[in-house]
Amino acid sequence: MTIASLSLQDSFFVVLPSDADECSEATDDCHIDALCQNTPKSFKCICKAGYKGDGKHCEDMDECENEYNGGCVHECINIPGNYRCTCYDGFMLAHDGHNCLDVDECLDNNGGCQQVCVNTMGSYECQCTDGFFLSDNQHTCIHRSEDGMNCMNKDHGCAHICRETPKGRVACECRPGYELHSNQRDCTLTCNYGNGGCQHICEDTDVGPVCSCHQKYALHSDSKTCIEKDEAAIESSEFNATSIADVDKRVKRRLLMETCAVNNGGCDRTCKDTATGVRCSCPVGFTLQPDGKTCKGTCVLGRTPYECKCNNGYTLYGLTHCGG
Repeated sequence: MTIASLSLQDSFFVVLPSDADECSEATDDCHIDALCQNTPKSFKCICKAGYKGDGKHCEDMDECENEYNGGCVHECINIPGNYRCTCYDGFMLAHDGHNCLDVDECLDNNGGCQQVCVNTMGSYECQCTDGFFLSDNQHTCIHRSEDGMNCMNKDHGCAHICRETPKGRVACECRPGYELHSNQRDCTLTCNYGNGGCQHICEDTDVGPVCSCHQKYALHSDSKTCIEKDEAAIESSEFNATSIADVDKRVKRRLLMETCAVNNGGCDRTCKDTATGVRCSCPVGFTLQPDGKTCKGTCVLGRTPYECKCNNGYTLYGLTHCGG
């Protein structure tokens, strides 16, 4: 606590206590993941966004545990004070950081296919032109034979992979992520391959994969793609659109990696870099607001450049100091 003195007469002094800014002086005991807010005669600690606690003790809040999966349509990964969304193989993360979009593998070297590449939701497949069939590696094509029942014959009947057996017959197999049909020739897609052709959520059923969407989206008429609901649909649903919007803003803010070197870290006055981001503080006479950035003072414009007023219970001494 510092001491301020005010001379009332040449031979008489009044010594009054003035408020110390523990936040700017770094004498507070706030948790490293909390913001320090100076108050008259004291200070208070507020846990940063993404953390919970009383400010003296803050612990990470797992955004992925809520029923909306953090807003991620595929996988949500919790990290200290934040979270991030990832996508299954065959998908890429959209610009909003939550949705997942199909990757067109055929655009890159024809997907590795020797002849025809066909893009599908979450994956792709190679095909051959007439007179050829797909080899076991599912990328190169082999010329068909017209002689006998063997894997070189165009009528072997296997949907994916053909194997010749010791008895001169053929046996069919399926590519990974597919199951062999009861007819022992056709292959049924499962959710293990390309997410079953679903953009968001895939569920295996007796009739094959069934697609559905994250609550922020609606299933397209193709029964695979997910499209954003219009504003009215979002408001009328049980889904809390406001909370998701808040999460989006928080994620975007964190992804920008705040630092005092850029726009003073967003702080009104003093900015200090810490291991977990920036810490803002305010000078004497100003109070750090709940946003952790803005400083609000008690000085108002007057006849002099400024005129200070004191909070209830305090008396103004001189121009700038308040005492009890």
